[in-house]
Amino acid sequence: MISWADPSAGETADLVRITGLGVDYGERRAVDAVNLRVPPREVFGLLGPNGAGKTTMFRVMATLLPPTRGEVELCGEKIHVRPREVRSAIAYMPDLAPMPSDLRAVEYLRFFAESYGLRGKARDSRVIECLDSVGLRERSKDICTKLSLGMRQRLALAKAILHRPRLLILDEPASGLDPLARADLKKALRRQADAGATVILSSHIMAEIQDLCTSIGLLQRGRLLDAGPIRKVLAKFGQAETRIIVRAGGRRDELAAWLREVPGVNPEPRCTDEESIELRLDESKLSRAALFSALGEARLGVTGMHAVETSVEEVVVRLGSQAPLS
Repeated sequence: MISWADPSAGETADLVRITGLGVDYGERRAVDAVNLRVPPREVFGLLGPNGAGKTTMFRVMATLLPPTRGEVELCGEKIHVRPREVRSAIAYMPDLAPMPSDLRAVEYLRFFAESYGLRGKARDSRVIECLDSVGLRERSKDICTKLSLGMRQRLALAKAILHRPRLLILDEPASGLDPLARADLKKALRRQADAGATVILSSHIMAEIQDLCTSIGLLQRGRLLDAGPIRKVLAKFGQAETRIIVRAGGRRDELAAWLREVPGVNPEPRCTDEESIELRLDESKLSRAALFSALGEARLGVTGMHAVETSVEEVVVRLGSQAPLS
């Protein structure tokens, strides 16, 4: 069971507890033996290449798809035993949720607020609060389908948070959005996390995941390889070699020739601009400190050197191009 909860953090019960989850579509195994726990107040990114099983897992968690095997417990309730209680504690926002063409944004939210038992002033107050939370109060009178795609996604988020769910499950919430719309959506999601909600999301925009999430899980062909704090997972599944940028001053070509002869520098050093060289260093053969010391002794005019952290995108691309990892 993969878990990274801090027992000293106060609220210790994992909000998500998945044990031995398996989902089959006929002969195809879409999710296979997944074990996962997510602590409260996390922003958790479920990552993997297309077809890894992310949407299938989300649909099971949202009680829309029965699992073939295993058990899922959300907010202290088992989804197959008390599905109604689970639905009242969570919110699921699918990729590009449909919108009515005959309702204004405020009417759309009022309709769903009433389905949660809110009436009169309590309903209207909560609707305005949710519109404010996603930055759409000034567009409350607009017809839903007349809003931009980014605004419709934020309106869908406003609908999702009407009943103050403890767990938000968001499948590709930034799909199709331009950079400004993604930034607005990211601010809205941060507000929910700051308010105490646990957020689980997937996204094909890896930079957004790396910036927004506190923890991630890596899926490959239906199997969960690892999950935990983002830096820990990236360190485990990143490249075996360290990417390093060396600032070469005015002697770039001379420095590149020198680096070609250094054990542990792989592969051919690459010139990235007039003054910089990118290389990959096998630190089992030569440490960064030893390389920097050797560069100084060689007096090749090096003005600086820094390591480039493994990105989420690099790891997901590797998972999509490799045979299954264990």
